[in-house]
Amino acid sequence: MPEAPSTADVILAAARRVIRNRGPDRLTLTAVAAEAGVSRPTIYRWYPTKTLLLATLAAYEVDQFDRGLQALADANRDPARRLDAALRYLVTFLDESTGTNLFLVDPGFSLQSLADSHDPHVDSLARVLGDALDEVPTVRSGALTREQAADMFLRLAYSHYVVPHQDPEALLATMRAFAGLPGRRIRPSSR
Repeated sequence: MPEAPSTADVILAAARRVIRNRGPDRLTLTAVAAEAGVSRPTIYRWYPTKTLLLATLAAYEVDQFDRGLQALADANRDPARRLDAALRYLVTFLDESTGTNLFLVDPGFSLQSLADSHDPHVDSLARVLGDALDEVPTVRSGALTREQAADMFLRLAYSHYVVPHQDPEALLATMRAFAGLPGRRIRPSSR
């Protein structure tokens, strides 16, 4: 049975939802307390300032990404399945943590958040996926390293939030095609 989230985790998850829905400028500790279902004194005990909450949230998001990716890798020993599951996880994680709504609310904050977490996410993908990245044709041929492929997957995923595709499954299908995994073909969007 999974352990219950700590009060800090509940607060950080609530802060993520408030930011995603309202943007960082409208983030208040009172709004986070209401979203988390905790009292204002509890918020102030854990995070006495908005600045501390935002800094902790950035580290929390990197940790959540790493934990989720590791759990997925542990459940999928076959390299191709592990890679496929990781691509779906990447899209799901970005949808949950960033999503297109936050880009509309505060594009500058969104882009800075992606930039701040980029290198740790590349490291996580390369480390956790390991030999699964060897499934990518350009890695297998030696044209890219595992780290470069991880970087490319992240940048491709980020592009979906800057210039969204009309088909929400297009991002995953495109990443699967780049990875050399079987899947449906994506028709270019008409302009």
